[in-house]
Amino acid sequence: MLNDDDLNRYARQVIIPNFDEEGQERLLNTNCLIVGAGGLGCPVALYASAAGFGHIEIYDQDIVEISNLNRQIAHKNNHIGNSKAENLVQECLKINPNISITSKKILFDESIDVSNFDLIFDCCDNSETKYILNFLSHKCKKILISGSAVQMEGQLAIWKSGLNKNYPCYECIFPRTNEKAPITNCREAGIIGPVTGLIGSMQVNEAIKEIAFKNYQSTAGNLFLYDGLTLNLDKIKLIKNNQCPVCSD
Repeated sequence: MLNDDDLNRYARQVIIPNFDEEGQERLLNTNCLIVGAGGLGCPVALYASAAGFGHIEIYDQDIVEISNLNRQIAHKNNHIGNSKAENLVQECLKINPNISITSKKILFDESIDVSNFDLIFDCCDNSETKYILNFLSHKCKKILISGSAVQMEGQLAIWKSGLNKNYPCYECIFPRTNEKAPITNCREAGIIGPVTGLIGSMQVNEAIKEIAFKNYQSTAGNLFLYDGLTLNLDKIKLIKNNQCPVCSD
């Protein structure tokens, strides 16, 4: 049950139809994992904390560099050299000291137990980590909300193959290949900061709908493509791969 502080803090959320106090209670009881504390992870963690996701864990082994500051909005000039994950936790607590939020300053790999999380945010720019997150979320029947951004473009998808066998997983749409992949990381290709802010905000928006809203039709099974040059947002219906090594069994 929400206390008086909760009702004041989240007042503008609980008055929304189909959200109500029950929706806020569900957010406060949610355990979410954020993998990546950079361009996407910063807005995801800040907005998730502000919205009242009650239990958050952030994984990132990197430290803050000056080249991060054009987009990684939780990190400041005086944080250069500090742990990204640890710093992001502290910035989130400045927004909402009532949540439980912790950092893990290690590389996320297949040994991590995700069974206690309700929701996973993929905010990384490493393709191998994305495949690991997809495998673990499918295996443990978790909602995976994946974002990516490079230059002036962004992508967003909600993966729920472990919860519904009719939905595709990440590897259905982006199968592993031995061919050299195009450059998709910010370090080599570049990135405009507001694109990461937009995609990260959209990730949290979808998470709130998945957890808190009643009578909500999930947008899982679609890929959303944003073009910052033309300001277009395209929605593509995804088809499951019945031979997918991850989700076809």
